[in-house]
Amino acid sequence: MSSDLKFGVYTEMNCMAGVTSQEAVWDVVKLIEQSDRLGYDVYMTIEHHFYETFGMSSNPLAVFSAAAQRTENIRFRTLCHTLPLHNPLILAGEIATAEVLTNGRLDLGFGRGHSWLYPAAGLPYELSQPRYVEAMELVMKGLTEENFSHKGFEYDVENVNIWPKMVQKDIPVYLTGTSGKSFDVAAKNGWGISVGGPAPYPVFKDAIAQYRAGCAEHGNTAEVSYIQPVLIHEDENKAHEIAKTACEYFYHNIAKPINYLDQEGDRDRLIASGYGFYASNAMNDMLTLTYEQIVEGGLVWVGTPDQIRRRSEDFLSQEDLDEFAIQVLPRGEGGGLTFEQMQQTQELFATKVMPGLK
Repeated sequence: MSSDLKFGVYTEMNCMAGVTSQEAVWDVVKLIEQSDRLGYDVYMTIEHHFYETFGMSSNPLAVFSAAAQRTENIRFRTLCHTLPLHNPLILAGEIATAEVLTNGRLDLGFGRGHSWLYPAAGLPYELSQPRYVEAMELVMKGLTEENFSHKGFEYDVENVNIWPKMVQKDIPVYLTGTSGKSFDVAAKNGWGISVGGPAPYPVFKDAIAQYRAGCAEHGNTAEVSYIQPVLIHEDENKAHEIAKTACEYFYHNIAKPINYLDQEGDRDRLIASGYGFYASNAMNDMLTLTYEQIVEGGLVWVGTPDQIRRRSEDFLSQEDLDEFAIQVLPRGEGGGLTFEQMQQTQELFATKVMPGLK
């Protein structure tokens, strides 16, 4: 276990039944304020569009810019900017502005995003990889170079400057996903990776190992952040009583976008575009997960602060992390948490779990 282990909170900004989209946005701002008071190091959210139950975090930079005015120390990280959906030259300027408004408390996170975003955005899956590779290069050039030029897959520019200029000289960068191949890029560039969330640890284990090997090969220091959904209550029976509905509610709702994909008709295209995960039944199976399957599979850790601390210690003995983050289950009618229960999990982890892990 790292002696300087950092701690964070992650959300997909789910908007469930009985919660307006406006309330869901302000919930996250309030949870960021609480996280800052409790001493968490970083707050993370995804960039996600079109499907609100998975996540309606369509402009995380705006959320972070607002939250920065209400907080003192906590850092902010988008996991991830869905690069193929953007003009990277414009996105670089938006990132730079948010970095200034957070007073240098911003990290970068890059990824291709979920496959179901592409039909909704009117883009073919086949564009995702070449656009992603070029956008990474252009965003980093824009944030770190003066009068840069570029000739690539879609963009041909000369003597371009991105404004404003950032507060940080070197902005931290993280890649996310499940592919060891994509993490080779992070290893080569000396960037971190962030994994976990709704998917279980075995999905990422080999990719983490490949990333660590790549860092060693390129002479860079590995930086691994892991996200684990948790539900914590002082009373064990009460924890399971709440989680019994909240866990199923969470997974059944976040899996809904898979119904908008033509999995059978687009199967070959999905696989050829590196989206084979979405051609499988992995997401479909989430629609029917039972509470027992969720808990026994380690998808969500449920228990008292002491139980979660011991489980965290065991996990950290297997994987030497640099950062350990929790994901709090969402609120909503029909099975979700209350806002107070969301706050309670954040508070109990910070006050009764984190101290024992430092």
